[in-house]
This record gives sequence, C-alpha cells and structure tokens, in this order.
Amino acid sequence: MQIGFCTNREAWNRVVLNLRGTLYHSWEWGEVRRAEGWVPWRILASVDGQPRGSVQILERRLPMGVGSLLDARRGIAGNDNDPLVVKEMVAWLRAFARERNAILLRMDPEFPDVDESRKSTLIANGLRLLPDQWSFWNMARSNMVVDIGGTEQEILRKMRPKHREHIKRALRDGLLIQTESEVPQFREFYDLLLKSSERQGFLVRAFDHLLHVRENLVAKERGLLLLARKDDRTVAGVVCARFGTTCHYLYGGFDWGARRAHATEALHWKAMQWARSVGCTRYDLMATGTGYPPNEGNRGYGLYHFKKGFGADLNYSAGYFDMVVKLPQYHLLRFAEQRPRLIDSAFKVCSFF
Repeated sequence: MQIGFCTNREAWNRVVLNLRGTLYHSWEWGEVRRAEGWVPWRILASVDGQPRGSVQILERRLPMGVGSLLDARRGIAGNDNDPLVVKEMVAWLRAFARERNAILLRMDPEFPDVDESRKSTLIANGLRLLPDQWSFWNMARSNMVVDIGGTEQEILRKMRPKHREHIKRALRDGLLIQTESEVPQFREFYDLLLKSSERQGFLVRAFDHLLHVRENLVAKERGLLLLARKDDRTVAGVVCARFGTTCHYLYGGFDWGARRAHATEALHWKAMQWARSVGCTRYDLMATGTGYPPNEGNRGYGLYHFKKGFGADLNYSAGYFDMVVKLPQYHLLRFAEQRPRLIDSAFKVCSFF
C-alpha cells in the first residue's frame, strides 16, 4: 500500500467523491479552515494505483508551543471497513502525528453507532472511543437528514402537515426568496445569525468565516446563500453547500419578530429544490440540538421537532475516536474539553476552533 500526500485540487476531489467522502473531506472545506489558522493535509492510500482510502487532516498549533491538534474530520473516506486499509493508514497517521508534535489526532467518522465492526477495527488499531455525546469542536453525532431523491410531491408528503401549510402560506403571502452571493448580503445574513445566537444561546464564528465559505464554496457554485424578504425587510436566511449527492445546511438565522412569516420552512424547501437541481439526493439538516435519543423536555428539543417536521431521519454516528500521542497533555486537554467555559475564556472558542 502506498500512502502519501495529494496536492492537486481536482484529483483530490475526484478521489474523495469516488470513495464516498463528505463535504468535510473536500479540498474546499480544507481551504475554508486554512484561512482560519488550520493547516489541511490531504492523505491518500492506494494499492496498484487504485485509491483505497483518503483522509483530510486539519492541524492547529496550540499556544506556547505545547503541541498541536489534528482533526481528521469525518474520518477515513473509502474502505474504512477493510482492516488492512485501516491498519496501514492508522500506522501512517501515528507517525505523522508524532512528526507534527501533536497531542492527539481525533476522528469523528460518519458510520452509524450500531456498526460494531468498524468501531472494533479502529479500537484494535489503538484509537480510544470516547463516551461523549457531543463535542464543541467536532461534528455532532446526531444529525437530521432528509431523503430528497423522490419527486417534489413525495418529499412534501413526508413533511408534517403544518410544515407544508407554512411553506404554502409564506409563498402565497408574498415572501420573496432570493439567491445571493455578494459580501453585503452575507453581512446582512450575519446580522440575522447574531440575533438568533443571542436568543437561542449558540456560539457563532467570526464574520470572516462566512467570507471564507463564500469564497471557497458559494463563489465556486458549490453553495448558496438564500435570503427571505417580507415587506422590504430581510427576515431570514440560510447558507448551504453541496458535495457529491449531499447538500449540507450550514447556517441559518431569522428575525424572531417576523416568525409568523414562516420564512425558515420556505427557505429550507427552496434549498432542497436547489439541491435536487444539482444532483443531490440527501439534505443534511445537521444536529438535533438534543442528546440521544431526543426526549421531549430536553433542552433543544424544539429544534429537533422542527427538523423532524421536514421528514428528516435521525442518524446517530459512532462518535469520537482519539489517537493519543502525548498522554499528560492529552489528559489536560480532555479536562478542559469537558468544561467548555475554560476553553471559551482561554482561547475564544469560536475564533480558535
């Protein structure tokens, strides 16, 4: 097996698509994170010239020279159920992690939690499976995904009746939805995002992050910004990006004072229509906002209930796997990670991670 770096955008994306990789394996996502201080490394494993596995590592240097974090977002794309591929790639990655003076390398693969075979393969090769249900700097384990592979009528029929009614009413009552791509419109959207974060209590990255998404995804026709306007007032917006057959909802914000316009339901429907037009069969609505399994009364249950209304299925991934390189520093990092307020005050979590 030959393992090494790939430095060609087109070749990398082609391989990742063939290996059923995600947006987070894509070259473009690596460039988004590069602009924010992470260094992307694209690693490809081949046998006789045939790609067998790929992984994109994002490296972030920690302050005061204590080492670095390596984030293998969505794990190994390709034959991650082949023990030989996993063994060879993990061994290569362990040597790479030591060379980069890393404290740990973390994987958050997309395969389901019930896949004990894949979990056992990673554990057998020295990775630790964490008990955590969530992580503030990795992907959520509980994701809501809508199957948009059928006809529009079939997709609408799977939605909750109230969602269908809100979509029809919003469009009938004059809600205007426009596709935008310029910086002033992204600023307009960011203002909505900030208002939503203040009301709902979630963290928001700096505005520059949206500009990097715009430059690397939207401007390259791999994503879009949709804004909804009512009576000459911008009331809601969503940002989406596509890779392969999946469209990922990334960010959304709305004006609580205009909630009766039901713009968010209409925006997601418009985003699904766009995703279908570019060949997508899945619309990833991201996290449930709750623990697993979601229970009524949980904090964030309203978000889960809203997303479920689109006919979304809940996918629960296997979780977080750590390759530990520096044990004392790793214990300190885990102590801080389980207490996000420490990280928030020390590193300004949104800009650092």
